[in-house]
Amino acid sequence: MVLNRRQLIASGLVSGLLPGLAHAAYPERPLAVIVPFPPGGRTDLMGRLLSQYIAKHLGQSVVVMNKPGAGGAIGTKELAGASPDGYTLGVFSTAVVTAQYTLATAASLKEFVAIRTVNIDPMALAVKADAPWGTLRELVDYGSKNPGKLRVGMIAGASAEIFAAAFAGSAQINVLPVPFKGDADGALALAGGHIDVHVAVPASYKALVAGNRVRVLGVAAEQRSSAYAGIPTFRDNGVDLVIGSFHMLFAPRRTPPEVLNMLDEVANKAMRDAELIKQMEAANLGYANLSMKETEAFLVQQDAIYRKVIEDAGLRVPARS
Repeated sequence: MVLNRRQLIASGLVSGLLPGLAHAAYPERPLAVIVPFPPGGRTDLMGRLLSQYIAKHLGQSVVVMNKPGAGGAIGTKELAGASPDGYTLGVFSTAVVTAQYTLATAASLKEFVAIRTVNIDPMALAVKADAPWGTLRELVDYGSKNPGKLRVGMIAGASAEIFAAAFAGSAQINVLPVPFKGDADGALALAGGHIDVHVAVPASYKALVAGNRVRVLGVAAEQRSSAYAGIPTFRDNGVDLVIGSFHMLFAPRRTPPEVLNMLDEVANKAMRDAELIKQMEAANLGYANLSMKETEAFLVQQDAIYRKVIEDAGLRVPARS
């Protein structure tokens, strides 16, 4: 007996006889995107913007699911355990790299496939508007002569804590870390003179800079950019440090290559959409659009950078067996 294609599909034999054909109709139903942080933050904003335009170019609705807790570990673990069929994705921040070294319960990068990088922001360092340091070089000189006196604010347990450690290590100074629950709290404390320095991403200081309450002394970027109003880089001031935060689109490991390739193409279309670009600019989200291949190389680089900073700062938890 000879079965035609329709009979093969109905009989369930098609998956064995024609590899990949089971995914030919993808996507047949709505997708879910996991954001491992609460609503309202930068990761949530980036996840919702990207999901909106993926839906537009994929032709299926995309539902954002916030799964906060444990520094993002709850949401990332949920994606790691999801079915690798392309219907559950994740938009993760730099925490997906750092958490695997600072949280014993975090998922490993080996449990995911990074599809596309959609946002990159360099670390920024700010001081109070009337602070006595005119440049980052002057601040480092003060820190060298006054070990342990510079009060540096950041979010404990987040990438900003790694920023602070990386800055102190690269500048070869001892600082006094001051933890805050969020960037807004720390930036306001800086403006009020309760700390000397604060580290975050440039957007965290936009309103306070506009109100002449804080000054950004430098960004840890490869080179100066008009996106950061001509702010000098750390390297311009003798601190050899390039580090920042990012957001990427992820899928569970073992997702079929044809599904990953389609998602990569659709994410590229989303990121090239003029309306999305305009909304990212309005939200002060640094634009990036790295392909799956480029993202793979970038993630390896970021993993090495953060692992070294975390180990040098003594922040790494015991390695998992």
